[in-house]
Amino acid sequence: MQMIGDEQQYRGPIIDPLNRCGLLFAGANIALQGKSRELPEGVQDGILTAKEISLLDLRDCDLVVLSACETAKGDVTSEGVFGLQRAFKMAGVQTIIMSLWKVNDEATQMLMTEFYNNWIVKKESKREAFNNAQNAVRKEYEEPEYWAGFVMLD
Repeated sequence: MQMIGDEQQYRGPIIDPLNRCGLLFAGANIALQGKSRELPEGVQDGILTAKEISLLDLRDCDLVVLSACETAKGDVTSEGVFGLQRAFKMAGVQTIIMSLWKVNDEATQMLMTEFYNNWIVKKESKREAFNNAQNAVRKEYEEPEYWAGFVMLD
């Protein structure tokens, strides 16, 4: 770091915030161990970065659900939050459901089951299905940590 006036400026390599997050799939452990060269030709490394997601054409994708912990997090810059949500929106996804913090497995399972039942079976709108699912979880688990961790971004 270098001091410029009263502020410190980082003078190291700039890393694209969209390369700092992503999704890990089967086989990612091989790449994370630095053994990507051992993968057979044509086999992906199991790591899908937010940068790679942002370059996809997902304009026909109505909904992405990221039901793991803290999937709404990202790097905060002067241009906003860079993370999975930004990547999926850049790719054209209409709606994203994601979590703001570490979520309880049982409450998440209930929320997702209720959401899909409301949306697909009962034919509620996505927003109505999501709100009704949160209310159902809220009846079972009163504390907001169980039902308020998920947000829907249109």
